[in-house]
Amino acid sequence: MLKLLEIELRKLLPYRSFWAAVLAYALLMPGLFISLYRLGVNVRGLQLDFNFYNFPEVWHNTTFIASWFNILLYFFVLLVVTNEYQFRTVRQNVIDGLSRWQYLGGKVMLMLLFAIGSTALVSVLGWLCGMFLSETQNTAQMFVKTEYIGLYFVQLLGYLSFALLVGTLVRKQGMSIVIFLGYSLVFETILRYRILPSEWGLGPYLPLQALGAVIPNPLLASFGGPPANYDLKIVGVSAAYSVLFILITGFVLNRRDL
Repeated sequence: MLKLLEIELRKLLPYRSFWAAVLAYALLMPGLFISLYRLGVNVRGLQLDFNFYNFPEVWHNTTFIASWFNILLYFFVLLVVTNEYQFRTVRQNVIDGLSRWQYLGGKVMLMLLFAIGSTALVSVLGWLCGMFLSETQNTAQMFVKTEYIGLYFVQLLGYLSFALLVGTLVRKQGMSIVIFLGYSLVFETILRYRILPSEWGLGPYLPLQALGAVIPNPLLASFGGPPANYDLKIVGVSAAYSVLFILITGFVLNRRDL
């Protein structure tokens, strides 16, 4: 499997655009975290200041904020996959001796690398925010709620697997983006609120609905709302979707002419 990852990296590493995207991602995320330090809200003349980086809530807050960047990695994987068809490197890989499942294995390894790298970055940033931007310095609570790091990984891998599937099905960059936006913003909304009977209770378990709910919004609790807790059923469904997306992608690759 590492050989397959090496093949994928050989395609990416020579390109300046790849390094520019990595650098932008690595700079934008900590920049956003710093900009949200001591977030203030003015309510009827009363200034309310909040710090999202106190232990142990820092892990929930930072992973939720980092999840805003999932769309960037989604589009990056989408472009990587569709470029394979645009430049016909998929066909060339198969001609050179890779099976279609090996090609898919390389893409899965690349997605895992992206997900692990992003999760590691979020972990380091969460710890740094807790250590240097916290007001309480409650280090006894430092490792409480670190399970949100794992939830972030599950959520991100689900989005990347969905990007792999859409890119493989559509093959065209522009159309892939349009289909993703149309599905996420329009189709799932119509399916959830207009087509599926509410008594079935399936709306929250639609693919992007479930993935988006893996890390619940903690900001309402920061402003005095009810606490937000993750749902293990949603997490399990999201992990299953990742596997399903990859298996469907493999089925499409094996049935379709490259």
